[in-house]
Amino acid sequence: MKKNNASIRKNRKIPHKFNQTGVMVFVVLMICIYVFIECYGAFNVSLKTQTALVSTVYNALDSQALIIRDEHSITGTEGRITVPSVADCEKVKNGGEIAKVFSTEENAKIYSDYLRLESEMEYYADMESKSVGQVTDVESLDKDILNDINALIRAETAWKFSDISEYSDDLNDKFTRRQILIGQDVDFSSVIKELEQEMKSLNVSSAKPSGYITADSSGIFSQYSDGLESAFDYGSVETLDTETLNTYISQAQNASQSSGIGKLITSFEWYFCISASAGDVASLKNGSKVDVAVKGSDKIYSCTIVSGAETDLNTQDTVLVLMCDDMNSDIASMRLADVEIRLNSYKGIKVPSEAVHINDEEKGVYVLVSSVIKWRKADVIYTGSDYVVLNYEPDLENGIKLYDQIIIQGKELHDGKVYT
Repeated sequence: MKKNNASIRKNRKIPHKFNQTGVMVFVVLMICIYVFIECYGAFNVSLKTQTALVSTVYNALDSQALIIRDEHSITGTEGRITVPSVADCEKVKNGGEIAKVFSTEENAKIYSDYLRLESEMEYYADMESKSVGQVTDVESLDKDILNDINALIRAETAWKFSDISEYSDDLNDKFTRRQILIGQDVDFSSVIKELEQEMKSLNVSSAKPSGYITADSSGIFSQYSDGLESAFDYGSVETLDTETLNTYISQAQNASQSSGIGKLITSFEWYFCISASAGDVASLKNGSKVDVAVKGSDKIYSCTIVSGAETDLNTQDTVLVLMCDDMNSDIASMRLADVEIRLNSYKGIKVPSEAVHINDEEKGVYVLVSSVIKWRKADVIYTGSDYVVLNYEPDLENGIKLYDQIIIQGKELHDGKVYT
């Protein structure tokens, strides 16, 4: 095959002079096209604008955090079929019942189904008893519905199944309440009757528990357990070093939900533990407050810096330990989280860096007002990687006004120029 191809190439007669001329013409043509495009782009730049809105920007430290709690897994459930007696993140007393034990899976299922139906019937009975006069603000309810929809979308994107179920239930509740509020007739009696029939069909008397599991101390029950409840030294968290923290994080990266009944959290105080350079935390002080935002969610926690902010002179790395006393199902199941520690906040008009100009030694931006370019003076209060935050003073003469159309791209801009 190779010989035949070589033979074909030899026999194909192309004049050498014509081939060279064609290549030169092609190269010159491409250069001309390139120059034309560049010139057109330089002299025919259309204006691009951005609406002036007030926003808050944070100077933040991004990092991965390990969450350490005072907790232990609930033991003694191996080989036994259990059904929780308390809800997720519910408080329990020392000796209080946590779960019921059943002899067979069938009995456990019958009992669980009965409890679920009983809960549903109580819910609908409560909804039926509510009068329209108890709820008066449709607009507020609609805002709550929209917030739940957004939260549900985020939960689905992050594959957080427990959150998906929770937000779905909340939405169902709010939609029903909205129907009542706007005067629609909701037939609860038929739903309640149907639930009663289902409950009667279950032979719950023969599915009684064979035993109980009780709490060995007071605390908060969580159905989520990753098997690392006792792996980290809660009592020594304030003296945690970077090497130990990295070892802990490696363990947490390989953790997965265990099949046990859950765990008991015995203190409301828990910690974000973060590895950082000494330079990153130079502006922080132990004992001060910072906000910590968990990425991929709308959760923001107010935390106290307990250690790691004030380092020795020659220290390069430190472990920043942040304490928080909020508690919910999200916190109870967190082990590793990508977080944003908000060091400082800046409130103003956020625009691309190239939108800022200097006019007669005065810094500001150009805006488009009814096809006329106007100058607005403004000071830069924060500079980001590719943007700046401008001060917003409503009473400032010739300052930026809300909803001004700020020009973020354009050529030969000057005050008073008419743009057509």
